[in-house]
Amino acid sequence: MIKRVLLCLSLFAVALPHVDAYEVLDCSSDVVFDSNSCSQCFDGGTKVQGDYIGLLKDDWINATDSKRILYKEEQKMPSLISLDSDNVVWSQTPSADGFWEYSEEFDALYSEDEEWYILDSWKRVTWLQSKVGYAYKLDQNAAVENTNIGLLVYPISTHTILEDGIPSIDDDEHRECVLFKSASASEAEVPPAPEKLPDTGPVQYILVLILAMLLGFGFITIRNKA
Repeated sequence: MIKRVLLCLSLFAVALPHVDAYEVLDCSSDVVFDSNSCSQCFDGGTKVQGDYIGLLKDDWINATDSKRILYKEEQKMPSLISLDSDNVVWSQTPSADGFWEYSEEFDALYSEDEEWYILDSWKRVTWLQSKVGYAYKLDQNAAVENTNIGLLVYPISTHTILEDGIPSIDDDEHRECVLFKSASASEAEVPPAPEKLPDTGPVQYILVLILAMLLGFGFITIRNKA
């Protein structure tokens, strides 16, 4: 329980400033976006070994004049792709199981009659988020500074509602991609060296024992003379 609380605190300290603060990039700025079929691209900044990426969320935006629907069974969960497997190791803390959850505002969009989720035109909803205390961790990073080390991909598949009220057969997949690069080793925080404690070897114990015996002997002598 204590470890879980400490992880939550570290995520608020490390990851919270990055939520909704990624700089938008032109998807032609790096070939990695094209090779991963990215529809919208973002700069995730640099990361050093030991960094966490948490408190993540994804928004479903309907920027059209028609309603759109979403089926849960068609969705693929976001994933962090390692772009330098020889030098970089990512993990999911505490595990990949149960990492993502649907938001309450998204669940409110469910239509029991149609068994789908429907979003009106020009509306936006946070539909998916990582659980508090869950994060991606950069366990190992020996990559050269400023090289690509990770790509966080958020896919979402939706359908258009046609004029006759029937959803389109083909789905439209939108892929948001956040690119992370390697920071320089000097950017990693180095914990302060612990203060040196005084030596407590056998000699010190013997001296303390002798001093205690002398004090005790002196006390007895003085009491007998009184």
